[in-house]
Amino acid sequence: MKKNAFFKAINAFLAVAGAIFVVGMVYIFLTNAGGLSTFIGVWSLVKTQSLYDINDSKVFEGAAAGIVSSINDPYSEYLDKSTWQDLKIRLDAKFGGIGVYILQDDQGRLKILSPIKGTPAYKEGIKHGDIITKINDESAVGMSQDEAVHKMRGEPGTQLLLSVYRASDGKEHNFRIIREIINVPSVEAKVIDSANQIGYISLNQFGSRSAVEIKESLNDLLEDKKVRGLILDLRNNGGGDFDVSIDIAGIFLDGDKVVSNVDAQGNEKVYRASKGKVDIPLVVLVNEDSASASEILAAALRDNQRAVLVGKKTFGKGLVQTVFPLRNGGALKLTTAKYYTPSGIDINEVGITPDYVVENSDDQDLQLDKAISLLKKQVY
Repeated sequence: MKKNAFFKAINAFLAVAGAIFVVGMVYIFLTNAGGLSTFIGVWSLVKTQSLYDINDSKVFEGAAAGIVSSINDPYSEYLDKSTWQDLKIRLDAKFGGIGVYILQDDQGRLKILSPIKGTPAYKEGIKHGDIITKINDESAVGMSQDEAVHKMRGEPGTQLLLSVYRASDGKEHNFRIIREIINVPSVEAKVIDSANQIGYISLNQFGSRSAVEIKESLNDLLEDKKVRGLILDLRNNGGGDFDVSIDIAGIFLDGDKVVSNVDAQGNEKVYRASKGKVDIPLVVLVNEDSASASEILAAALRDNQRAVLVGKKTFGKGLVQTVFPLRNGGALKLTTAKYYTPSGIDINEVGITPDYVVENSDDQDLQLDKAISLLKKQVY
């Protein structure tokens, strides 16, 4: 009896779901009849009249990409199978390439963030702030960040032709760079002022191991080096894994609110830090290329009175992307929510203004100097 009731319930659910689907398709057809007929007409003509064969799978991939591009959101993108694999490899921080991070600015340009020391890009003279103009002689105008990353990857030992515009001299520079396997630790840690026992941690991205690397570096600085104050450098960090930013916040906070996300339906989700507070004076460095997860972490630390911020106003990316894997091996990266700082501020296209706005000079890191001077007043 119970078994029959269960199957009846399943059948009823499937019937309702099927009805909703049919109604939805009818609605889409009635409200978009012109567009659908155009798509079907073009597809039919190409299929029957074109001199060249048509690849149906590529047609539907192109249609999927077109749907996403019609949103006019630079952060949403259809990722084909190879691009999606590249994105996963990048977050795992081990890949064949030249050793740079890329940030797409508000003009859609692909800007290089600080090249990683010791990598091919660093050795060849690529600089922070260079704007990519061509990749292997293909124009980078209109190219997405993920597409550019995919094109720059390749087998170790192969050559990449990279052209960049450098604002400092107003010229385009061409580079021939040999790719290598890039093993990228996301953290650099050291004692920066031994007399005052001030430690320094630079985080260049929010990758899969970043929270672990921060914890390990902190253990060394606190237990072995006996630091009493810390500088966390998020400058030129374009973001990465959202969940990792929450994990890192949990190292410094004690159950406090980190961020809240509001989706398209107005549903709010609040994220709180775990209880693992490292309780020493903290200063966070940010600049115009600190974006996304960097801004989440910086705002959480400041709004909870855990740290002060030094540097320049941040990039201003207050949107959250969700990646939906697809059956064809690709994925859809879609902006699904806007986030708000613990104090309820929307920073999207606005950024975060530091407590101490400091402009660096050409030959001196005045932002770092300011952070050290602030910590000197707090450690005894």
